[in-house]
Amino acid sequence: MGVHKRQARARSALSAVAAAGLVTGLVTLSGGSASADPVKLTQKYTCKFPIINNDPIEVEITADMPATMKVGETVPEYDIKAVTKVSARAAQGLGVMGAVTLEGKATADVNVTLPGGTGNLPIKVVNTVAKGDIPNPAAGFTLTANGKSPGNLLTWEKEGTAKFDVTGLKLHNMIARDADGNPVQLPPNGDEFPADCTLDAGQPTALHTMTISGGSTDPTDPPTDPPTDPPTDPPTDPPTDPPTDPPTDPPGDDPVKLNFGIKGNSFIKAANGNAPLTGGIDTRYDLNKGTFDADLTLDPTKGKFTIMGFLPTTADIAFEQTGKTTGTLDTAGALKSKSEMFVKLSSVNAFGLPIGGGADCKTASPAKVDLASEGRFQPYKGGKLKGTYTLPGIKGCGALNDIISTFMAGAGNTIDMDLTYKS
Repeated sequence: MGVHKRQARARSALSAVAAAGLVTGLVTLSGGSASADPVKLTQKYTCKFPIINNDPIEVEITADMPATMKVGETVPEYDIKAVTKVSARAAQGLGVMGAVTLEGKATADVNVTLPGGTGNLPIKVVNTVAKGDIPNPAAGFTLTANGKSPGNLLTWEKEGTAKFDVTGLKLHNMIARDADGNPVQLPPNGDEFPADCTLDAGQPTALHTMTISGGSTDPTDPPTDPPTDPPTDPPTDPPTDPPTDPPTDPPGDDPVKLNFGIKGNSFIKAANGNAPLTGGIDTRYDLNKGTFDADLTLDPTKGKFTIMGFLPTTADIAFEQTGKTTGTLDTAGALKSKSEMFVKLSSVNAFGLPIGGGADCKTASPAKVDLASEGRFQPYKGGKLKGTYTLPGIKGCGALNDIISTFMAGAGNTIDMDLTYKS
């Protein structure tokens, strides 16, 4: 048999074996014939997802494949199955974005060692990740893939040992959908997102070893040409090779950094007026717990009030936060936050005339401001926050301190605030 024909058959064989597949949210080879034996490979990967960043997955690849075959025998069709474990942290991250299901595609890198010492052939195997539900409340979940490898395409030509090693994985064309079935946008991606995965150090790669024993060296009716049809439903943009370097950040613990601009208003009940609010808040969101802490910055502002129903008054106001803003964001998109800050009055004017204020003029204790989202809060968009708070008594404002305190301090004050995602 000519060299070119042998090479064509080898590549045809490998295409079939590769297509006999890996996958799912993840990956696999599997199958079933009457004389086949069960094989299994469990691997741990670290994958980089939108919002979630580096996170672990565990893939269990199972198959029924014969331990031995003979030269001249053709590989039959195999059933494909793989189950992938996904973390509760991933469920939390996807859930806060409004996702309830996850689906997509996966490409596995398979290295086949050919029998008879004829070399190795690396192959990329594409498969479909079946739609799976994302649990709410967040918990670990699994994604499953089932399929069939194309049969009757591979005929063994040499004796020896054939080895099948799974060496890498990339998820791509992944789609997270909301309760209405619409794709959830996960910046910087659109409807679909990729996830590069790196095989963790020390993980096994051997899926199966098959012994090819002697037999006819010239099988009847061999395929004259390698198959030309591409795998069914390939991605429109084939993924590039998955990374070979380990991730630089540890999986599962990194907080997600989300920064927002602030624009809003506070109504001071006792003073019967408003103070516009601008600023920003830089948050660190812990996906494992659904909690965050943040650095809140509110810009100095000027309040305009009507004291005693007729006296126009203005106050230059500044804010001094006493600690981190803390809060929660759950998978229903409900955000709650707690902040404490001194409110400072650098000047207070009535009818344009100064009546108090100064560097020491501020609330006697920090004001406690609790806010909650109105509607779903989107981590990569923002949302509306509302709350009520009590303004403590004022001190250090000069001779008219008690009057200023009377007409500024008190309960029933409100805040309405829009947060807009920045980076």
